[in-house]
Amino acid sequence: MTKPEISVVIPTYNRQHLVIEAVESVLAQTYSDFEIIVVDDGSTDDTAAKLRPYLDRLQYVVQQNRGVAAARNTGIRRAQGEFICFLDSDDLWEPGKLEAQLRFAKDHPEYALISTEIRGFDADKKFVGQSKASMYEIRNGLVSEHLLFGNWIQTSTVMVRGTCLDEVGWFDEDVGQFGEDWLLWMRVASKFPIYFLPEPLVLYRFHSGQLTQYQTEEQFRSLMRCLDKLSSVRPFQQKPHLLLEAEYRICVARAWRDRTSGEYERAMAKLKRAYQLRRFPIVPVCQLVRTVAAMKFGRKGIQPSSSSPPA
Repeated sequence: MTKPEISVVIPTYNRQHLVIEAVESVLAQTYSDFEIIVVDDGSTDDTAAKLRPYLDRLQYVVQQNRGVAAARNTGIRRAQGEFICFLDSDDLWEPGKLEAQLRFAKDHPEYALISTEIRGFDADKKFVGQSKASMYEIRNGLVSEHLLFGNWIQTSTVMVRGTCLDEVGWFDEDVGQFGEDWLLWMRVASKFPIYFLPEPLVLYRFHSGQLTQYQTEEQFRSLMRCLDKLSSVRPFQQKPHLLLEAEYRICVARAWRDRTSGEYERAMAKLKRAYQLRRFPIVPVCQLVRTVAAMKFGRKGIQPSSSSPPA
């Protein structure tokens, strides 16, 4: 039996309806030499029953709930394709996504990872949100230092060569439920050129069940663990000041979020941390003053710079 050219890994957890839409968007691709691996991370809903009609067209793997990084790694472990793509179970692909990326990958073998532009949509199927190109200064090539300060790679857009993952490793299962994808893209970008296709080939769903919508303190801790892991990556071993700058920006951005949601003690802790990271810490000093005022008078402060890293 010949191996497929592309392996599509779809992790899912309690998204019985959304995962069907994701699978169908893969089956609708104009390029067909792929395998689909759905990894059910311990769902307690009817995911298994909903996927039963598709079992002749995909692999369905069930594991105990261990988080999205472990689920994706299970998919990678089973993947046979030369190229591996990831699709979150709440997102969708445009029909020409795989064909466009594969064509580029074959024409440009120097690139290890190819991502694409996205379009956001809501529950009413209306397009919402901003494009990656409007949010970030996107570059191609060896871009680890730029990616450190702004993650324009949406996981559902990624096509990566399997040989690249063999060299840099898989998703880190120890950093928590946030930033594990960014950490892997950073490790890839530290060794290999990556490329951003400007076509919006992925539909990113905005909804209340997203991990990014809650557990903000755990997200912060995960990002700090990611920075700690990056300290062993060669570009940042040589330039540790970049990681300190990234930590500073994350602290300031997250402190602003805490303050606007009334979490003043958490905001104070992050601003004090930011204060220690810069020689002339004007921004955290100003925000500390405003946070103290907010604690006393209920006021809210200014928004942080849009140049912050994935905070």
